Amino acid sequence: MLALCGCAYSLVHDGGVNRAKAEQIENGLQKLRGLEFVTSVPIVVKNRDQTERIMAAEIARDHSDEELRIGGITGAMTGLYPHGIDLKGETLKLLRSQIAGFYEPHAKEMVLVEDAVDLGFWNNATAFVTRRDVAGEALLAHELTHALQDQHFRIDASFERIKDNDDESLALKAVAEGDATIAGLGYVSGQPVGSVIDSVVSHMAGLPESSAAEYPGVPEGLIEPLLFQYSAGVRFAAEAWRRGGWAAVNAVYAKPPRSTQQIMQPALYFDRPSPPARISLGGYQEMFKDWKQVDDDTYGELLLSIILKRNLGPQAPALATLPRWAGDRIIVLEKGQSLTLLWMVAFHDPESAGKFGDAYRGILRHLPGEVSPYGVEVRSTSVFIVIGVGANRFGQLAPVVWKFSTVMSATPAGQPASPPHAEIAPSALAPASAG
Repeated sequence: MLALCGCAYSLVHDGGVNRAKAEQIENGLQKLRGLEFVTSVPIVVKNRDQTERIMAAEIARDHSDEELRIGGITGAMTGLYPHGIDLKGETLKLLRSQIAGFYEPHAKEMVLVEDAVDLGFWNNATAFVTRRDVAGEALLAHELTHALQDQHFRIDASFERIKDNDDESLALKAVAEGDATIAGLGYVSGQPVGSVIDSVVSHMAGLPESSAAEYPGVPEGLIEPLLFQYSAGVRFAAEAWRRGGWAAVNAVYAKPPRSTQQIMQPALYFDRPSPPARISLGGYQEMFKDWKQVDDDTYGELLLSIILKRNLGPQAPALATLPRWAGDRIIVLEKGQSLTLLWMVAFHDPESAGKFGDAYRGILRHLPGEVSPYGVEVRSTSVFIVIGVGANRFGQLAPVVWKFSTVMSATPAGQPASPPHAEIAPSALAPASAG
C-alpha cells in the first residue's frame, strides 16, 4: 500500500536505515497489534526514480496500458474524470509527488524513499502526539502493519481477486489503511489505543477537506478515493476496534465489506449487513455481437458521489440519493475506436432512482469535451444508462435489456414498479453509426 507523506530524517540518513530505531518500531508494533511477524521484513532505501519504476511495475501487474487507456476514456464518459485524462500518467505523477514509503507485497519488503523530505501528511496526522519527530516512526509503523496484514490475512491475494471491482477494492483498501493508520498513530502516541482512538478518528475526519488545496490540478476521481482510504477507513476500523479490540479488526479480513457504502455507513456492515445487489445485464448481446467486452466494473457510492460533486457541485440535492444506492454494474464494449457503456444503477426506493436519473441526465447533457450519445431510463428502483454510439439505438436496446436483466435483492418483494422516466439525447435520434 502507498502512503502520503515524507520520511523522518532519523530513520533514513545518507542512504542507510537506522536499524536500531527500525527494530524498536517493529517490536513495539507487534506488541500493540497483537501479531508477530512470520518472517522479517527487509527495509530498503530507494531514490525517487527507483521508486517510480517500482510503482509503475505494481500498476502494470494489475492493469495493462490498454486497460488504463480504456479506464480513462470510460471515466471521462461517465463524468468521473476530466475529458482527455491520461490515467496512467496522472496516477504515477500523483504517487511520485507524494510517496515516501510503502510495503511492496511482491518483493515482501519495506521501501523508504531517500529524498522524501516533505513530512506533510504525517506531520499533520501526528499533530495530537506530544512527542517530537514522530512522523517517520508513524510512517514505518503504518507500513509494517501492511506487512502484518499480508503475512496473517493474505490481503494481497484478496486484492487480486477483486481488482476489477473498483468499489469493492476501495472498500478493502479503506479497511487496510484504517487499520494501519490507527496502529501507526497508536504506536507513536505511546498510549493505549483506547485512549487515543477518538483523537485519531477526529483528526483524520478532516483530511479530505484540509488536503484538497494541496493537490491543485489532480483529478477528483484520483485524489478523493485515495484520501477516502485514510479518513473513512480510520472511522470504519475504529468502529470495529470499539466492538472488540484488535481481534474484531482482524475478523473483518475474513469477511471484508463489499462496498464503499459499508465503509461510509458502518451499520450496514456491523448491524444490518447489506452487501450490494447482484446485477446481471442481459439482452444486449445480439445487438452488440460484433463488439467485444473490455471492462466489467462497479462504481459504488463513493465514485458516484465524486461524479455528482464534480459536475453538479458539493451541495447538489442528488447527493442525498446515494445513501439509498443498492448496487451498480457497468459493462464496457468496444468496436474499432468506439466504446459503448451499459450501466445499471439500483436503489432501495423508486424516489431515489428517479432523482438520480434526472440528475445524471443533466450531467451527461453538459459534459465537457466531445459529447457522446446517451440514453437514460428509470424503472421502479433501477436506472439503465447507455453512453456511447450504442445509445443511437437506445429505443430498441432498453426494452430487451430490462427484460433479460436481473437485480437481485435491490427491490423488496411485492413493491410495485413506478412509471418509467426516459430521455434519449438528441444525438441518439440519429441513425446508428456503428454496430
